[in-house]
Amino acid sequence: MNSLLVSPILLTRVAGLPSDILDLVAPETRKLLDELASVSTRLHTLAPALTQTLFELVPQLDTDVPLRRKVLAGKRSVNRLAPLPWGDDVQRRLAEQLPPGRFALLGTWVRIVEEREGLLEQLRAQLDEDRGRAVRALGATLEATEDGESRFAESLALAAPDWIQHRDRKARSAKKLKTLYSYVARAAVKTSPFSGLTTVGVAGTAGQNRARSRSSATMAYLALRRLAHDQSSAGLLRYRVAPIRSGTPTEPDGLLLHSEVLIAEGVVWRHDRAVEADHALPSLVGLPPQVTFAELLVALGGDRPFARFLRLLDTGLIHPVPPWRQGEDPFPAMAGLLDGDSPASPIARADLQRAHDLGSRARQENATDRIAAAAELQELTTSWNEHSDRSERKPSGLIYEDRETGLELPDLLSVPEVQADLTALGSQMRPHLFRSHLYDFLLDSFVTEFGTGGVCRDPLGFLMRLTVDRDANPPFEHALFADMTSRRNPGERAWLPVGPTSAPPNTGVFFQLQAATQDDVRAGKYQLVVNQFGAGGGGLFSRFSKLFGNGFRRRLASHVERSWAGVRCRELVVWTDCNTVQAECGGLLPPLSLPGEVGADEGMTLDETVLAHDPDSHTLSLFDRVGDPIGLAYLGLIPQHLLQSYVRLLAVLADPWVNGSPHSDYTLTKAYELSVHCGNDVVALPRVTDGPQGRVVTRRASWIVPTGSVPRPVTGEPDETGLAVRLDAFRRIHGIPEEVFVHQLAGAGNAFSMAADRKPMWVSLASPLSVGVLHQWLSPETSHLRLVEALPQRSLHPQRDATGCPRATEHVALLSWPKEN
Repeated sequence: MNSLLVSPILLTRVAGLPSDILDLVAPETRKLLDELASVSTRLHTLAPALTQTLFELVPQLDTDVPLRRKVLAGKRSVNRLAPLPWGDDVQRRLAEQLPPGRFALLGTWVRIVEEREGLLEQLRAQLDEDRGRAVRALGATLEATEDGESRFAESLALAAPDWIQHRDRKARSAKKLKTLYSYVARAAVKTSPFSGLTTVGVAGTAGQNRARSRSSATMAYLALRRLAHDQSSAGLLRYRVAPIRSGTPTEPDGLLLHSEVLIAEGVVWRHDRAVEADHALPSLVGLPPQVTFAELLVALGGDRPFARFLRLLDTGLIHPVPPWRQGEDPFPAMAGLLDGDSPASPIARADLQRAHDLGSRARQENATDRIAAAAELQELTTSWNEHSDRSERKPSGLIYEDRETGLELPDLLSVPEVQADLTALGSQMRPHLFRSHLYDFLLDSFVTEFGTGGVCRDPLGFLMRLTVDRDANPPFEHALFADMTSRRNPGERAWLPVGPTSAPPNTGVFFQLQAATQDDVRAGKYQLVVNQFGAGGGGLFSRFSKLFGNGFRRRLASHVERSWAGVRCRELVVWTDCNTVQAECGGLLPPLSLPGEVGADEGMTLDETVLAHDPDSHTLSLFDRVGDPIGLAYLGLIPQHLLQSYVRLLAVLADPWVNGSPHSDYTLTKAYELSVHCGNDVVALPRVTDGPQGRVVTRRASWIVPTGSVPRPVTGEPDETGLAVRLDAFRRIHGIPEEVFVHQLAGAGNAFSMAADRKPMWVSLASPLSVGVLHQWLSPETSHLRLVEALPQRSLHPQRDATGCPRATEHVALLSWPKEN
């Protein structure tokens, strides 16, 4: 544990809007709610005695039925804390019926209720002011600033071009307000990098407002497929043949690696599956891994070789090879293949160049021009997808952009207390970082097939045999389940060895600081709030290496290589042919290139490696053909658990460590723990702290709440006053703070059906507008919510912008234990 290394690079994510843009509730509103709560408490205290007085009076009024009815109605009003339903005449008659002390209760009640009604009337007017001011403030985020543009609007032009283009139509509609509110809250208090909604920077540097934009890699992939499908342009490309390897006894004719690019919910990935090769063998036998179009037609033969070619293309048995190299822009590379603007080509050369220009220039454009660029790109590329499934959803982003902050970011790692807190956190986490059972599955399968100390000269074939696409893969699934159960108590698994190919134990720590000022941070007067953990190999940073430039790239590469001291390291990044963010991650180190990936000058294919077992350490490692070990750094942004088939196992070999640490506040990893509390009642879970004076917060306070328990508007209510009062009472009863982040859960016994893939929503429980948006956002299937205290508080983000307004920031530190490898 003493070998802990904290990366000298700290990435800081900076909110695109100041956090005070979400001041939806005026101080006067809070004051009125406090006064109403106090008055209501007095009425609740008085109500039992007054109810008893009226209850005892009713039998005495049998001879005066009208008065008795008035008293019964008054008793019901007391239960509602409402004004008594009678006038001075009834009051005088009751004075004759009640002892003076009892009658005084009526006078006190009337006086306090009148006070409450006056406060409610003030609150009604104040809530109207709050809503009007909030709607204006939300709308103002789209208006031009002093420099003539709204950076927020520019970002929305990429994130939601259709919405922002038509934002003024029915601008007051609930749906449009919900959309605007959601984006403003995302940009003000959540820190997920996208364009200017959240910018990024390196701690200890002054941001330069740099930006990098490009057209989607998915569009480039679709253009490539379109060129391959047309006889006039298919000959311009080379093609890769789906790899075929020997199978298991149940696949005597061998296995084929079938690749298919899928688009679902706007997300793009390449699905590689090991399937039986029997149906494909007659078509592919004798073909080399890569061939020209002409060679393919000759090999296919027959009267209509191009028709046979299209069948192979559409069934995923052959694929066009991207003509661009790693680091190159794909559209100009494809345009360079075309000879002028031949009308025979399915895509004009000028259109390919235009597609490139629209993306690369977007970083310099204003919101209006960005909207126009997205619309033109949509129109330009519509026909490129004509051979795909018509029902499949298109990628959600045509233009990709990352932006650097323009703020000066403090060097938090130079603060001794921050270093000490991260080091202490790492020491606590280390026993919970354990070697995955998937590594054991890989290891045991290897020894079974090749023996102790064995060598495999076809790693791809071996990995394919372990991941054949069947209805079930029990050993693989048992390993996944074992990883889940081991999170509670990894024990000795935390100290199992790995070979020179694999990363040492590592993790990425996402954290925020709460402090009034940067001076307080430097003085150690802060709270460090741990948000979640991620991979610590460098993939969280590699996405921005092109944005930050060569100096950052060299520093990051140096840090990554330190984990494989004495071993030449290669990067593993997948889906670079079709997924934009994955393509942005590549290029930090020479790659290990898998079938389908974009080629690189220094790339090494999996076929150029051997996989070997070390009998002394009982580990697996990759070696080149000379016998030197290969370090393998997974540098993709897509988490390993989302990878599939043989790629998942290769990523496990690269980084076999599972982080089961409980020292973070990530809802998804607490699924089982939270589901236990999903009952009929609201359950409060306390804040968990550590370190000096509880300086490190490893879990925020939260409340598990049945969805129906959150007050909502009542049909027939004339305004929002009643809702505001009910929300305030709900919050006070359960001790819930005014501002929370809301996560959707599924309920008891249904942990894995949690809607935890939905990012949480920031909500002010003192704002009917905010809670109204919350109810629109909730899924009908959501049975429970996790309400998490908003920590840091919005006013206590120490980072300030040029105008002195607070900016939410989140920091990412990479921790590793390289000497253990």
